[in-house]
Amino acid sequence: MPFLVTCRELFVGSAFPVAADRVVSRPLVQTDFHRHEFFEMLFVVRGSLLNRLKTEEIVLKAGDLLITKPYVQHLLESRQQKRPAVAYCCSFMPQVVDSSIHSLEELKASNSPNKYFFKPFLSLADDGVSAVLLPIPPARRKQVVEIFQRLQKGEGIRSDSHFARIRCDFLNLLACMADGYEQDHSVAQQVGKVFTIPTSRYSEGLHKALNYMHDHIEQPLTLQEMAAMSGVSVSYFCMLFKHATGTTFLNYLTGLRIEQACVLLRDTCDNITDVCYKVGFSDYSHFSRQFKKTTGTTPSEYRKQNQPARRIEMF
Repeated sequence: MPFLVTCRELFVGSAFPVAADRVVSRPLVQTDFHRHEFFEMLFVVRGSLLNRLKTEEIVLKAGDLLITKPYVQHLLESRQQKRPAVAYCCSFMPQVVDSSIHSLEELKASNSPNKYFFKPFLSLADDGVSAVLLPIPPARRKQVVEIFQRLQKGEGIRSDSHFARIRCDFLNLLACMADGYEQDHSVAQQVGKVFTIPTSRYSEGLHKALNYMHDHIEQPLTLQEMAAMSGVSVSYFCMLFKHATGTTFLNYLTGLRIEQACVLLRDTCDNITDVCYKVGFSDYSHFSRQFKKTTGTTPSEYRKQNQPARRIEMF
């Protein structure tokens, strides 16, 4: 069964969800079919790679950039060649660009000027689309490689100045892709250089429910409501959900809420009881038990261990 790679596994500090590396050295390398909660961009610099989906195989050549949306079952494999392929991977969530955009549905409906950065991504919001392949013209490849290299070198550094610089580089990457897409899109469509890959019949409904859960964790979400949103029965939704995420609806929702609680405890001064309610728990005792079961510490202990020390201003 394909399992799910979560944001909390990949991003150190989910308040800044961007991670970039060379494919050969990236963390959480998967050797079997899997899905992930985040967007993934894969850029081939030299050689070729094979990206396998459930019903498709895509050969990625030098200059190809593949954008895969969340929850799509896939597996990346090396191809037999004299020299190993050189490729970069960048995983991210859209809120690093615009805090009002967390999902494809919000992206499609957004009027934010930041929507331009996502121009090549917009077709991913359409039914039946799981990935988009963008050939990067030779004239733009050096710029794209240099940005990926800067993003890679910044991995592991944690400071406000670092995050600001990484965000600038990441936005430059998206802007470069958007500029090229806008200039070349009409020609690319005519020659078939941009294409989309279909998803299964019920994937879009499930993705809609998953995105809704991520965007509304403070609400009393129920299994029945999410099944109805997906357009399937409760029993079939449970089967689809377990197949996509590797866990049950309740376990996934609890983990999602605990993850957000960690962010609030680490990055805000909110009262711990308020944090409990903000992430969707209606009972503090239950929240505290689930938090300790998941993280190994109580909420107050977690805050003491992870909240940065306050600076004392001298006057």
